[in-house]
Amino acid sequence: MQRLKVLIAEDEAVSRHLMEASLTNWGHEAMLAADGEQARAILRGGGVDVCILDWEMPKIDGVELCRWIRTANLTPIPYVILLTARKEPGQIETGLQAGANDYLVKPVDRAQLRTRLAVILKN
Repeated sequence: MQRLKVLIAEDEAVSRHLMEASLTNWGHEAMLAADGEQARAILRGGGVDVCILDWEMPKIDGVELCRWIRTANLTPIPYVILLTARKEPGQIETGLQAGANDYLVKPVDRAQLRTRLAVILKN
């Protein structure tokens, strides 16, 4: 199995570490950021395959960070999953229009996340 480098940008420490534990157990490398500025700093270093971005974070929110990712000429171009408790159709559309590839609603369903990562690896 290939290994993905996954950035988890989530301000809730428990959620961040639970996702980290899952990713590590599945053989992926997890990088952690507690806010949008930390996430952007990690992304500037390159090498991130997948970003899991919380919509509501301090300093830079997930939607703004997603827009930045799409204009930053990063290598590789990361696959972006926007993570939020928001599930209204208009908000999903906002996230996808900002450049997100996918959308997960909190609390994160581990099986759904694992399936999405498997699909990313296939493509």
